[in-house]
Amino acid sequence: MLANVAISALMNLLVLAGLPFLLYFAYQKWRYKRRFGEVAQRAGLRLGEARYVGYSLAFALAGVAILVIWPPPLEPFLRPGSPQQSFQGLGLAGAALPMALLYGVVKTGFPEELLFRGLIAGSLSRRFSLLWANVVQALIFLIPHLLVLRIMPEMWGILPVILASALFVGWVRIKSGSIIGGWVIHASFNIAICLSVTIRTAPER
Repeated sequence: MLANVAISALMNLLVLAGLPFLLYFAYQKWRYKRRFGEVAQRAGLRLGEARYVGYSLAFALAGVAILVIWPPPLEPFLRPGSPQQSFQGLGLAGAALPMALLYGVVKTGFPEELLFRGLIAGSLSRRFSLLWANVVQALIFLIPHLLVLRIMPEMWGILPVILASALFVGWVRIKSGSIIGGWVIHASFNIAICLSVTIRTAPER
């Protein structure tokens, strides 16, 4: 199971992050003669100011604390098609933690942050004001997440949370020039949800 999760994570990393970045690099190299390091920095692949990493860590900790205190309903995450369904009944022993890390850090966190914040938000911020660039990137990020309603229609209330988080993460990316803060937040939320499912469905001893 862990091997399948790792393969899926690497495929997602390639499709959502690797290919778009390579296309972006090829365009920047052809059009502006920019070097790889410069293109990587434009895509947010740098540390940025430490204070924005601090803001992101605080936001991530607050979000995880809320998920622990007020966990979302369990049943929607156990339906076929839910990414968290595979965590059902695992408990914290064995493969659950590495699976959650692969899902949160590699499969979703980094690829989505590089695509939506690194490339899209970064490009928008160089053409529009911070406000408009941030709002547009957040709405673009929200669109594919509407698909959650196909599996969990009763979870519509999570969409404003996703939008608000995208606005905060977009602000951090634009102000800091880095996707690191957003990656920390994104990965933390996804890992927390996966572990919440696996803990709450662990078999009783």
